Amino acid sequence: MLRAIAKENDLTKTTLQHIKSVLSTIFTYAKNEGAFDGANPVDGVLIPRRAKEPGETHAYDLCQVLQILDRLPVLEKSLVATAALAGLRQGELRGLEWTDYTGNELVIKRSIWMSVVNLPKTRASRDSVPVIPALAEILDEYRKSMGNPEVGVVFHSGDRLPICVDKVGRRVIRRAPEAIRLPWYGWHAFRRGLASNLYEIGAQDKVVQRILRHSKPHVTRERYIKVFDRTVLEAVEKVQARIEELRQAKEDRRQLELKFGEVVIAESRSGGGFPPSSSVKAPFSHQSIGTSVVSC
Repeated sequence: MLRAIAKENDLTKTTLQHIKSVLSTIFTYAKNEGAFDGANPVDGVLIPRRAKEPGETHAYDLCQVLQILDRLPVLEKSLVATAALAGLRQGELRGLEWTDYTGNELVIKRSIWMSVVNLPKTRASRDSVPVIPALAEILDEYRKSMGNPEVGVVFHSGDRLPICVDKVGRRVIRRAPEAIRLPWYGWHAFRRGLASNLYEIGAQDKVVQRILRHSKPHVTRERYIKVFDRTVLEAVEKVQARIEELRQAKEDRRQLELKFGEVVIAESRSGGGFPPSSSVKAPFSHQSIGTSVVSC
């Protein structure tokens, strides 16, 4: 089925993976309702090898995230902060309940797709994530604005039903990055941003994998961690600084060798125990300087 879909629609591997996830969800729902019995037939399915590679993905850096948060109302601000600072997926944002929030961590117990409530994507996804003080402050402010609820869905628009995260993103949240001349890259750009921001400040791959709750480390490395342009620029600037240091060291050594050579010649002319100047050679000729100083 996936091969036929890929062939007819020229879809990328990422899109086919999403289709696979939807099919798996449908079978899980059917089994829970008693309409299907047995192992989920989608679990062992492989994505067609010849499917198109996905295009370039994007991540919001920490500075951009803060600028976006400053421009959002309290509900949307809380949604974005939870995605960007805790790394929750769209379905996990919809499935989050107040009993899952302890003040120090979020326990990820469920994911909601449309009206279907499921367990999170993988076993590794069913874990907790730390809540830093900046995120706790935003969530507590939002909770207070909602009347300090103790139970129920965290993100809703007043009807106690899970909010449509995608619709809120397209209608409201996308205006914030566009106001600072940034494209709206979608919700996953916040999750990739968390991985990239952690990596940029020195977090090891294994730590980033744990926070994003990926079951396989290569997924974190290859699909989520992005090297920001700023980081690339800083790296090449360090190379330039090192080049300048080596050039200065070379020049200092050259000046020292020339000075030492002048001292030797002056001593020989004054009869200070050296042979006549006609038979004296400077310790370093121009050729020797060129060959000896270049090695670094």
